[in-house]
Amino acid sequence: MRVREVARPAGVVAVVAAVVVAAAFAGGPLLDAQSQSSDAPDAPAYDTNALVAEPVEDGGDVTAPESDDSKVVVVDVSHGNGVSEDAIQPLVDALVAAGHEVRVSGGSGTSSIGAKPGAAFNETLRGADALVVASPATAYTPNEVAGVEAFEDAGGRVLLAAEPPATGTSTSTVSIPGLSSGGTTSAGGQPTNLASAFGVSFGDGYLYDMAENANNFRAVYGGGDSGVAEGVGDAVLQDATPVTTGGDAEAVLSASDVSLSSTRDAGTYAVAARNGNVLAVGDTDFMTSGVATAGDNDALLSNVAAFLVTGDKEAGAPSNGGAAGQPGGQPGGTNGSTFATV
Repeated sequence: MRVREVARPAGVVAVVAAVVVAAAFAGGPLLDAQSQSSDAPDAPAYDTNALVAEPVEDGGDVTAPESDDSKVVVVDVSHGNGVSEDAIQPLVDALVAAGHEVRVSGGSGTSSIGAKPGAAFNETLRGADALVVASPATAYTPNEVAGVEAFEDAGGRVLLAAEPPATGTSTSTVSIPGLSSGGTTSAGGQPTNLASAFGVSFGDGYLYDMAENANNFRAVYGGGDSGVAEGVGDAVLQDATPVTTGGDAEAVLSASDVSLSSTRDAGTYAVAARNGNVLAVGDTDFMTSGVATAGDNDALLSNVAAFLVTGDKEAGAPSNGGAAGQPGGQPGGTNGSTFATV
């Protein structure tokens, strides 16, 4: 009996020892894990408020200078233009309130027999003092380009407003004085061949800003100090493309510390340029409702309105519905062009 009584306590001791040893081995990794977790850095929670840009001031009024000599401003929608008279209502309202007349050229129309293509469009220019071309979907004919050149040479004011080119737009060669060749056959939101006639080229991508972007990385700020940029420190351009100048054209509005989508290159880009009676702007949204008063857009659009109605255009140009000395439509009618007086 004593042998059995001694054996039982020995077995119990062996089991207890085995449990203690197992616990020791199991406890080692747990202690190490606790030690490692206690040494981890205490990272603060991410501040999502850092993503919210400062709100853009939205106020002010768009105005145009009043004059005893009422001017006629023609808005072209005959080339599938992406900006209608309704879209640019702030500009239209400012011009009408100042006593000027706004007409809409709604189609190339049917020209008289033997007239060159575009004669109807050129005929509309004869009774106009200024022309607004924004985001055309189709290119202008050579005769129309010649007509706009004659119109500008006679003192007519021309506003060319563009958007970044449409994706997949086909390309062809367009001669641009002082610039490399390039262009589009279908325009794709840019009046390419009209602009090239005046030493201006629009970019092949959009500008963006990942730092100061008004809650939209494709919204960039433009500024300047003279001409149409007078009083413009932070114009909000929501979908801008750069403007390259050659010949006598000069940049008048620029965006700094921005990048171009097609190259990823950062820098300062011109977004508006002027050559005589022609103003080219690489944005159309600044003229539209809801954007016209954002930032300094009211000052910019007011200056653009003043540009349009302060020219001194000779009556009757372009002659005969085309460029000087070229046959075109017959004087005295619209040759099928449709007009809507606002």
